[in-house]
Amino acid sequence: MKSYFVTLGFNESYLLRLLNETSAQKEDKLLIVVPSPIVEGTKAAIENLRIQTLRLRYPNPEVIEIKISTFDDILSQLLDNLLPLQEPIISDLTMGMRLMGALILIAILVSRKKFTIYLRDENGGSRVVSFNSSDINALFKEYSSEEFKMLYNRFKNNTISTFELSKILGKSEKTIQNKISELKKLGILTQKGKDRTVELTSLGLNVIKLIKNSRLYIENKIQ
Repeated sequence: MKSYFVTLGFNESYLLRLLNETSAQKEDKLLIVVPSPIVEGTKAAIENLRIQTLRLRYPNPEVIEIKISTFDDILSQLLDNLLPLQEPIISDLTMGMRLMGALILIAILVSRKKFTIYLRDENGGSRVVSFNSSDINALFKEYSSEEFKMLYNRFKNNTISTFELSKILGKSEKTIQNKISELKKLGILTQKGKDRTVELTSLGLNVIKLIKNSRLYIENKIQ
């Protein structure tokens, strides 16, 4: 079971596409949060959605009206509805008011729940960008000095092996391999080939950019 936490504007087509792409089941939860009072265009989109979800055996939409006031109050209302939901949370930020989409994103991030979020080409194209809680966790993680040195040495050397990393860092190969395994779970490192060459993923390259701008990089004086 998964939970959809979305907003809606005057057109339900993007939401139906999301349900289709993520193989929505009738027993899933579909929560639609909209500003209060609901405008006529959104009411019509919701009614059309109800008809389609019933026909396609998708979850029945539950509509939550959110009073637009201060940031803290809106966030509180969103969290009241988001926190009880079962993981993973699925959302699409292409639909509805930009204000509501931005606040939904913040609520999902601070909830610490597992999620996948989609962004679509608003001009009607087929381009879709998605990211999930694993990506965000890797980007926000506080990396240790040892982890950063490992990542940075890989960044400087395209073909570095576990053995070479152990020599550079003065650690046993087993210690290095254990640390690599941890970083692989975050999605920022991978190993390829018979010699188990360590490689940074595209997510790992973004982590390097962030750490190079951090206090950790300055304090270690890594060149």
